[in-house]
Amino acid sequence: MFMSRRVTQFVLLGLTLSLTATVANAASYPKQLEKRLIAVCEAVKSDNRLKLHRAVRATGLTMRDVHEGLVCNGQDMLTFALTHNAVKNAQLIARRVNANPSALTAQR
Repeated sequence: MFMSRRVTQFVLLGLTLSLTATVANAASYPKQLEKRLIAVCEAVKSDNRLKLHRAVRATGLTMRDVHEGLVCNGQDMLTFALTHNAVKNAQLIARRVNANPSALTAQR
């Protein structure tokens, strides 16, 4: 009886530690992906379509997925491109995500 109780305690302890390690591992954010996403923001700002294409491809995601999830200085990719006068990249992003770049520009 004492041995089965002891074994049960060790099994529960082992399960608790393994679940804790799994949660801690799942919560970490890959530094390499973060660097690649920062490179996408820099590429958007550069107004170089080739640089943008390569940066997005390096993330392993599609342009649409990156556009939906990426925030550059509090703005989505299209707005960020237009804010920094990256017209070529804004047109490319708008084409790839089926958006209208002129709808985001401020009119007086």
